[in-house]
Amino acid sequence: MAARPLERETTVARPVSYDGRGLHTGRPSRVTIRPAPSGTGIVFLRCDLPRPVTIPASVEFAGMSHRATGLVRGGVAVLTVEHLLAAVLWGGVDNALIEVDGEEIPLGDGSSRVFVDLVEEAGIAELDRERRVLRVQTPAWVTRDKACAIALPSEGEGLRVSFTFVAAKPGMRSEHVDFEVTPEVFKRDIAPARTVGFEWELATLREKGLALGATPDEAVIVGENGYVGPARFTDEAARHKALDFLGDIALLGRVSGHFIGIGSGHALNHELARAIARTARRGMRRGTQGTGGAYSRS
Repeated sequence: MAARPLERETTVARPVSYDGRGLHTGRPSRVTIRPAPSGTGIVFLRCDLPRPVTIPASVEFAGMSHRATGLVRGGVAVLTVEHLLAAVLWGGVDNALIEVDGEEIPLGDGSSRVFVDLVEEAGIAELDRERRVLRVQTPAWVTRDKACAIALPSEGEGLRVSFTFVAAKPGMRSEHVDFEVTPEVFKRDIAPARTVGFEWELATLREKGLALGATPDEAVIVGENGYVGPARFTDEAARHKALDFLGDIALLGRVSGHFIGIGSGHALNHELARAIARTARRGMRRGTQGTGGAYSRS
């Protein structure tokens, strides 16, 4: 049997931009996705500052995790990166420079769909370096209260995500989703799911300066008796939490394994990513593959 051809790293074929307002700040911002060379990864650039600051999309810089994923470097932040980051990496792009004119990534329609469309508008260009993948070799998990985030080796070389959205109040129903993630599956089944908001928390969040940019059109609102208003999927909350999980593990770069979330949020997802990154670094220092694996060709 002939060996499977090695995949090459990719970038966007041309720059593309999108303007909107942030989910939490409600302030306007603009993102521009630009091509980047092999080995760059995904890097954010705060271009609105007197001295622009670059922040790699790495778990090392995941400094905020309440209700969203923020990256922080030297006191400079880029907020709510998870929907854009998931769309770029799991849409098939390994390397990109993302310029941000503002503090927070635009909300779009509350999902990753606008960013998937943006990547498609840009096109994808193949580069000259063989793609490397961080493979989960042995199980890793983190827990907090009743929530849990788990990484397991996958049977193949792909990425699988499973998520259980746990009912928060009596009368609500829990939801579960399970996907083998490809760019096509991500675009069709995961990316359109909007951000989740609980009806009983909205006023409190806004008093704290959060969710200032969201409206019912850009969120699936969960009430005590189910969804308030129309939903795109019967299990949209679980799908969006899977989307968030994919955005958070994208801070590891391209990974292979089975990632499972049970009621987990950004903070717990980051803990799992950090655990995998620590073990991967130890494995690379030893020249072996331990928990989480070392970087190796797919």
